[in-house]
Parts: sequence; C-alpha cells; structure tokens
Amino acid sequence: MSTSLTNAFTTDEIVENMGITCVYKLRRGIINKHKGVQNYYEVKCVDVGFKIDNNAYISLVYDVGTCFDMGNSFDTEEFAVGFETFSELSSRYGGFDSKKILTEYKKRVGKCYVWNFEKKDFEEIKNREFLKHHKKEETKANDLDILDMYDVVRQTIVAQDEQVKQILASVYKNQKIINSTLDDETISKLKENIIIYGPTGTGKTEILKQIAKVCNVPIVIEDVTAFTESGYVGRNVSEMITDLYSASGMDLEFAESGILVIDEFDKLAEGGMEGNGDGPSRNGVQRSLLKLLDGGIISFKEDYESENSMDFNTSKLTVVALGAFSGIRKNGDYSDVITNDFIDYGIMREVMGRFSKLISMNEFSREDYKRILLESNLSPINTYQKLFDELGIKFTYDDDLIDYVIDEAIALECGARSLKTVFDGIVSDSLFNIFAESKKEVHLSIPKEKNKSYVAKRKASENKKRVGF
Repeated sequence: MSTSLTNAFTTDEIVENMGITCVYKLRRGIINKHKGVQNYYEVKCVDVGFKIDNNAYISLVYDVGTCFDMGNSFDTEEFAVGFETFSELSSRYGGFDSKKILTEYKKRVGKCYVWNFEKKDFEEIKNREFLKHHKKEETKANDLDILDMYDVVRQTIVAQDEQVKQILASVYKNQKIINSTLDDETISKLKENIIIYGPTGTGKTEILKQIAKVCNVPIVIEDVTAFTESGYVGRNVSEMITDLYSASGMDLEFAESGILVIDEFDKLAEGGMEGNGDGPSRNGVQRSLLKLLDGGIISFKEDYESENSMDFNTSKLTVVALGAFSGIRKNGDYSDVITNDFIDYGIMREVMGRFSKLISMNEFSREDYKRILLESNLSPINTYQKLFDELGIKFTYDDDLIDYVIDEAIALECGARSLKTVFDGIVSDSLFNIFAESKKEVHLSIPKEKNKSYVAKRKASENKKRVGF
C-alpha cells in the first residue's frame, strides 16, 4: 500500500468515483477444531473513499490517502471489498439517504468471513463457539472511567475495597501505557507485575476476572504446578502464551496487552525441590518465568496441534502471581510482610525483582461473610435467585438460614467459596423435587440432619484430639 495519493487526482475525479466500501482485515484463528488454525477475514470498518480503477481504492476516512487493493486480495493484510458509488447507492434507495446507507453497511462490521474456493466468494462464519470468543470491538481502558470500573467490580467483590483499588489502578495504568505512543522498552519498564497473596477463598482470582472484564482485556489463569522447565515432561511455560492467544480470539496484538495470572505461585517455593540433576526443579520453572516477566520475545505455537510458531512480545503483558504463602505470616497475619520474606520462603531473588507491587488480601470476619452472602452479585443466594427467576419459581428462605450457612462456611475454612459449597448442599436436596414435580415455589430452611453439618464434624474432630484418639 502506498500513501498520500489523493494529491494525484482532481476534485472532480474524486467526487465522481466516491463511494462506500468495507475494509477487510486478515486474522488467524480456530474456526473449526478439526482444521486447526486458519485464515479468516474480519470487516474492520465501513470506509468512504474513491476507486481509481478496478484494482485500487483510496481511503478518505479510515486511513486517509492509503491505497487498498480492491477485491478479494489474499496477499495483503487489509483490502477493500464491495465498493459502491454514492450515485449507485442513491438510485437504489431513491435519493441519497446517508443514514440508511451507513446503517446497511455497518451491519457487516465485526462479522467474520472465510474464503470459499468453490463459490469464489466470502462465506460468513456463523459458528457460535467461534463467535463467542471473537472480540467484536476493542474498548481501551483509557476510554473508561476508573471510578465507574471500581464501583462495578465492588458489586461482586466484597470486603476487599483497598485491594480492588490497588489492583485496578495497576491494570488501568498498564493499559494507559500500552495504548500510548511510548516504545516497547519504555512500556516494559513502566508497567507493573503484581503478586497477590493471602488466605484461600478471599477473591484473588475473582478480582482479576472482574477487572479484566471491565477493562476489556483477555485473561488466562494458569495453575503453575502443571508446568515444568523446558526439556522435561509436562506443560511448557510458552503454552501459557498459547492459552492467552486463544482466549484473545487469536488476536496477537490483543493478547499481548492481556493479563496472565499464575496461580499457586507459592508452590514454586515449597519443599525445597532442587532437582539434583534428576528431574525438573521448581527453580527451573521460576527461571523459565523470567522470559515472561522481562519484556522480551517468546515463540509459541498457535495451538497444540499446529507446528506453526509465532512471536509474542511480552513487553505489554501484565503478569500477576497468586498464592496463599501461609508460611510467611508474622504473628498470625500478613501485615508486616516484605519482599525478603518471599525470597526467604523460596522465590528466587531475580523473579521477585520483576514484581513491583505486592498486595495482601484481607482475611474475612464473620460480618464479611454475611456481606458477601447478601451483597455480592455472585453470592450463591443471588445466583440461585437469578436461576429461579429464570425458571419462574418463587424463592424464599428462613432468616436463620443465613447464620447457619455462615457458620458452616467458616468451619470449612475455604474462604468465600465455602459459602457456595454449603449453599449448594442445602439446595441440592430440593432441586430434584423442584424439577420432577414442576414446583413453582421453593423455601429453604436449616437442614435437620446433623450428620451433614461441617460445624458438627469439626467439633467432633476437635473432641477426638482432646481425648487423644
């Protein structure tokens, strides 16, 4: 493509040949799981411009002065298809109705097509699984109000207000930097990687999921215990990039600005597994992670069946490590934890140096459990309410059920996720009858069977220890 060609044409020539087209952009992705990664074409935008002959079109809006190949061109990343002059459009619509013309054309924006060799034309992709993961529109974080984002996340995450604020600020700042005109080296120096630590079930992963959603960035959560250092049996660290690429809708640029969450990070420091030359070491996995954290180029496979490799620039990637790190508590909490505590615990100094922010999660009080149960839009009570509303079933419960669920959840010692475990157990006794008898009302009460109580089991266990058997 060449640019600044508009000066070569007179105003009359431009006006006479002016019209509307759709600019197609080449993408790669998995459209059919049996065919692996293949090319497809997304309508990038509706553009106004003019044709200079049957083979070339010059943009006046999308990329002013740029000459695009006209027609189904497969040797360029972007090309124009479906050009119609304003005079042709006016005759079709009985006069120039710009609003109607643009409405008709914009129906195609965001749609994806594959080239059908038999029909010699584009064929729209209508596979729901593919479209579900396809990114229709890129909303950049610097176009969003961080206060609104904060309020949205807190509708789900309860009792971690300061933690939400800190994590959101880091991700939001990273997206601001990524979408700036700064060079990759400067971006990699400015962006923040984060370690989030604290008890299980306090919302570490859920905060990141909600922030990724409001910032409209792709996210993958990887369990680091499944990975080994390069050369050993197990998942390779570069496969994390493959997963993120897949989660982004096979959009490399979108994936490079995403969030990679490394869960169970503390497991890389536990047990002193050094390998001794006989197998993969946890330090070996930590060294492999340095490539992700440093802001360099990593080669990865487009998918697990493909032999094709692509280069991924990690300069813009936000890496977040999660872990309980229960062994670094001081005086029963995490309030005085510093970087050296993680190093003493077993995280390599070189790895810790790549994480610029450490965030500790709050441990939940009884009142926090109650707020989560009643206020979070993802609490089991509220999610079941949505289900029963969908089924047209009236849903009620006894007031004392709330205290019972909280007691049981605390006894399970798995944080907020215990609330769901307990509530699922209570509801499951009623679900079969609801579905089998087509009931239109369900009322939940405290279970009468004491043998199902986690509190009772815990007390029995404590009594056994007390008497010595």
